[in-house]
Amino acid sequence: MSWFIGKKTYIVSILMLFVSSINLITGDISLNEFISSDSMSLLLEAMGLSALRAGVKQNQKEMIHEVVKKINFPHAG
Repeated sequence: MSWFIGKKTYIVSILMLFVSSINLITGDISLNEFISSDSMSLLLEAMGLSALRAGVKQNQKEMIHEVVKKINFPHAG
């Protein structure tokens, strides 16, 4: 289950994206109704959640690099 680490947020946002667009895909609502419905805000929340997770992942890589550099080269800037 170690492959699951760091991917749960992406899975949740994909499910949110699917749930928000299911009525549009099936033809139950038109594009204009979709844009003005709560499904559009759910879609935007899913995209924001994915962007947030990507930012956290990038920050983790940078911090790990800094820690390793300070351990290996404690006197370097």
